[in-house]
Amino acid sequence: MNGISVVITMDCEPTTATTHPSATGPRDWAHGERAVRGYRDIAAEYGFPVTFFVHPETATAQAEMFNDLAGQGCCLGLHMHPWKYALWRHGGKRYFAHYGGLPEAEQRALLAEASAIWAEAIGRAPRYFRPGTFSANDAVFRVLVEQGFRGGSCSAPGRVLPEMRAIWTGCEPDPHRGNGEFRQAEGKLDFCNMPLSADFSVLLEGRIGRRMHADFRPDVDWPGEYGVSYATIARNIVAQVRERRPAVPVLNAISHNMYEYRDPSDPTCKRFRAMLEALTEACAQAGVQPVGATVADIADAVLARPPVEEPFVCEGGVFNRSGEVATLQV
Repeated sequence: MNGISVVITMDCEPTTATTHPSATGPRDWAHGERAVRGYRDIAAEYGFPVTFFVHPETATAQAEMFNDLAGQGCCLGLHMHPWKYALWRHGGKRYFAHYGGLPEAEQRALLAEASAIWAEAIGRAPRYFRPGTFSANDAVFRVLVEQGFRGGSCSAPGRVLPEMRAIWTGCEPDPHRGNGEFRQAEGKLDFCNMPLSADFSVLLEGRIGRRMHADFRPDVDWPGEYGVSYATIARNIVAQVRERRPAVPVLNAISHNMYEYRDPSDPTCKRFRAMLEALTEACAQAGVQPVGATVADIADAVLARPPVEEPFVCEGGVFNRSGEVATLQV
């Protein structure tokens, strides 16, 4: 593996005034714009474009900015916290749930409605998607394909947030085709899922059964809160990707639009630069070239490859598709 794609992403939430004071999001649209443009400018210093997953309210309020950024090589996709959208559009009377808590029919209706609003603002339909908090159920990928999406970043490997319907234990850790029946596994759909990169060396546990792995996000003070440096996280993730040898190797980082990325003294801004330094240094130490990419580039690479034909595994052994035993269990 000589090169590895680096996909820097940001979830662009509506303002707290648009949804609810306790919700995550920028204080106002000016705050959100500083976060978005500052994040993009810092990533550009390292040669990395940014993929922005934009909530419908945010797309409506800041369409000019996002189209300007798209013209500079950034990629735009739809971001969705159904409960936030519900408060904005339906007074909380419809879709008031995390994405993984919506039945298939409601996911379909929500995506059609929200995509139309997003498309009216941006001028084209969204083709990439990320659910808020990586909340999803087994209908997620087949519904996305039905609604015209070709890629996204829907999973956080190892994450267990039951109350938010975000459970990704044992899922595929690298970019792959989505599965229409079981979200945790690779499938054959014409949809590329690009998981959030995770350091599998340590499982971090918290309240009410929450579990997760450290990742590249600057939102969390990993050294201060967990005693894990960005250098360690980066080295571990790069080493783990190299060991897995995926067909499309990726380092996928995330942040949100409520941090002062235009202020060099802001702690999150400092952590973002520290993370990018650690990431590039880890790649150099491993002898791999970091190459900036967007979720669209990763979707192109994954969907250009034919679907993988998986053998059928059961208690008796491993069977090929003709029913012949390939390996016996002992």
